[in-house]
Amino acid sequence: MGWGDLIAEAVSDAQGDMASVENAAQAILSAIRNVQPLLDPDTWQGPEAAGWIGGWQGFYQGVQSCLAGLPAAEAQVVAQVRSSMEKMATQHAGQPAPS
Repeated sequence: MGWGDLIAEAVSDAQGDMASVENAAQAILSAIRNVQPLLDPDTWQGPEAAGWIGGWQGFYQGVQSCLAGLPAAEAQVVAQVRSSMEKMATQHAGQPAPS
């Protein structure tokens, strides 16, 4: 297996891992969307309900912010894997790739 193949395999593995992360993020968003309709005055009333719902909304905004940053972070991970592997290949130029 040559360095080109090793680089391609590492990048493909990183892309697969990032696809798994994206699937998990979508599952989280879906679960949250399923809860949202239950957070209304007909479900629970009173000061405790208002406090809990306020806390939930803050948490939800934090989660949305985090998940919104995932595509850029995923792209950065893949780029770093590619860069790292290409650097390794350059450093080992002329030497046989490990098998």
